[in-house]
Amino acid sequence: MLVLNISRQYAKIDITTTRAEMNMTTTRPELVIDTEPATVEISQPKGELEIDWDPFRASYGIKTSSQFSRDCADLGRQAALEAIGRIAEEGNRMAQIESGEDAPVVMSAESTMQPAPEVVWSWLAPPDIHYTAHQPVFNPSPGSLRYDFVRGTLNMNYQPAQINIRMAQYPSLKMWITDNSLDVHT
Repeated sequence: MLVLNISRQYAKIDITTTRAEMNMTTTRPELVIDTEPATVEISQPKGELEIDWDPFRASYGIKTSSQFSRDCADLGRQAALEAIGRIAEEGNRMAQIESGEDAPVVMSAESTMQPAPEVVWSWLAPPDIHYTAHQPVFNPSPGSLRYDFVRGTLNMNYQPAQINIRMAQYPSLKMWITDNSLDVHT
């Protein structure tokens, strides 16, 4: 007996998938601020102090050459006037014979007598003091503010999903005939 044999092979599909990926990276925005404070430079020039000691020194006898010459001229004029007055008085005394005084003897005795020294208390003149102050000098410099803004970035890397389909096994149908002369039943 002839037997028809049929063998069938089903189709097999191989499906491989890759998931979609979304990679996102960000950089934060930055605000860089740099400040410089305001400053003020203050300088104070020195004042000028002038002290004139001439009046003080002159009050106790130490004088400049011009003051000394002026005082000597004044003393010389005064001495000359006193000498003229004394000579006139002595002449008048000698001319008064009727007074009965021995004028030349008395005048010579008076000229040899020294007057008692005098202690004179006097006020000393203060020195002339002048001070000239100078104004302070202000030199302000303003502060500064510098800023720099760096924008943030967003980087996106998208990889779409992939589906790969391929035939792993094609369908097939085999038919063949065999001769089976023996019937075997079980």
